[in-house]
Amino acid sequence: MGWRASHGASARSGRVVASEPRPSDELSYPSGSASDSVRPDRGSDGRFVAGNGVARRAKFRAGPMGTLAALSAKADPSWQAARRWGHRAATHRISELARIHGGELSSSVCGLVEEEWELRADAKYLRARAASDDNPELLRLAATLSAGARQAARDSWEFCIREAQARPQRHENLHRQLAEAFGGKP
Repeated sequence: MGWRASHGASARSGRVVASEPRPSDELSYPSGSASDSVRPDRGSDGRFVAGNGVARRAKFRAGPMGTLAALSAKADPSWQAARRWGHRAATHRISELARIHGGELSSSVCGLVEEEWELRADAKYLRARAASDDNPELLRLAATLSAGARQAARDSWEFCIREAQARPQRHENLHRQLAEAFGGKP
């Protein structure tokens, strides 16, 4: 992909730059890694082969196959169900906030939303556990977690507002810089 000064109708409509694909003979690149040519991680069918580098690294990841997931897999199935509910709700809320605030969210906002719904899921689990065990201490802890979730929700909303306000200015500055770089009017 390359960038050039726009021309024709796009220039008349105010575009400063246009992107254009590389010629077809430049689209495929040879591998820059010698390890790929010595031992491929994938076979001819596209599947991972035994002893691939990805499988060797899997035990160190903190993602779906990592140590945190292995620890969570040992937890109470009721808690796991509450966390799955929280994850689905967080995903839905992230898409809502992105739609409301201009289509973009930072990783900080997404992290706050995820934290909010993890706290809500934990509070939901503890309320159910308190009811089944007749334990008022768990109810107090659930109320504390719910308050933390509300604070995370307020923080994520505030960050969304501030990021949305900063976004147009960032794009205007970028437009001005590109116009100056390509000799156009800002």
